[in-house]
Amino acid sequence: MTTPTKSHTGLFLTVSVLFGGNYMWAHFALQSYSALEVAWGRTLLAAATLAVVLVITKDHYPRGKEIWIKLNIAALLFNTISFVGMATAVSRITTVQVSIWNALVPLVTLGFVLVFIPEENPTWRRVTGLSMGFLGALFIAHPWSGLGEFDAIGTGAIMIGTTSYAAGLVYARRNFAHVTNTPTSIAAGQMLCASIHFTLILPWFVTITTDASTISLVSMLVLGVVGTGITYIMIQTLIKQAGAGVASDTTYVILFVAISLGIIVLGEAINVWQIIGSGLILIGLIIINSRERTPAITT
Repeated sequence: MTTPTKSHTGLFLTVSVLFGGNYMWAHFALQSYSALEVAWGRTLLAAATLAVVLVITKDHYPRGKEIWIKLNIAALLFNTISFVGMATAVSRITTVQVSIWNALVPLVTLGFVLVFIPEENPTWRRVTGLSMGFLGALFIAHPWSGLGEFDAIGTGAIMIGTTSYAAGLVYARRNFAHVTNTPTSIAAGQMLCASIHFTLILPWFVTITTDASTISLVSMLVLGVVGTGITYIMIQTLIKQAGAGVASDTTYVILFVAISLGIIVLGEAINVWQIIGSGLILIGLIIINSRERTPAITT
């Protein structure tokens, strides 16, 4: 794990706290809105925020048919599927559980990298780290204790979201690594595509909520504008200023922040199996990150 320098510590902690708080904001938004509405609203607000940033910075959306096809695929994996998975999970299981499961993103990503990027070799660190992550997931599910409180839909939703997001990271790595567009331009295009996906499909399945509570409305705004739009720009700034290594270390702090907010603010409980499981996942990340870097969690 790399310690950020003093000049980057403030940005590092801010990014970690904002990302970690997304689970809590989703929880409050879901008090009035459906899971699909939260995913839809979050994406629309983030797309609008990034569009404003493009205007302010005199940047522009990507140009060319080929890159927009790729942006649509990336948006489907990164945003459309993963956002619905996260919102559905938060509506059924605790934010503590969701944040622990989502901590598997870097490890699942590495698994995809080893399979789909031939030049990446399965070193002993990678194999050990992935094994620790799998063991951690097993402890979180703890099937040996029975399925009494196990929510298959909620757990399945976050695993689908996590897997989709990890696949999106690998897809982006293969397709956007050498483009000349700025990170903000790519992000704005991606969010625009995702918002179009939702806008074309969800009105057929969702009745729009018109009487949301104040806390749900404010939470939706914070989740979309700050937690998704602005925070994405901040993580890209951290990567540019401090490197991908430091940015990936937000993984550890995000998990701590999300669990802490779930327990302190939402009054959720954490059991011994979740503590052991999250510990094993973090150990797996540390083993891999001692020499190799995996992408940071974003939710």
